[in-house]
Amino acid sequence: MDIIKIIGIGLISLVIIIIVKQYKPEFAVYVSLAASILILMLIFEKLSSIVGLLNNMASKTAINTTFITLLLKITGIAILTEFAVSICKDCRRNSNSK
Repeated sequence: MDIIKIIGIGLISLVIIIIVKQYKPEFAVYVSLAASILILMLIFEKLSSIVGLLNNMASKTAINTTFITLLLKITGIAILTEFAVSICKDCRRNSNSK
């Protein structure tokens, strides 16, 4: 059921972005950012259960939990970096369309 909410938010924000781009292209980035934050908040609960499962599996095996923590931090940094790059690309496209 959560995936339907996420897809709905994505589609609604897409329509809003298309409409807003016609009149005020600089506000399209804000709509995109707000939708992204809302979607991240919805999937945060699922991500926390995945992290809990990984920690549980690591405690049952001979894997050091420090490695799991480091892997999760690296993955989080990579996701945030990709998100920031996408926002910068959108901003650059909006500034070139003026």
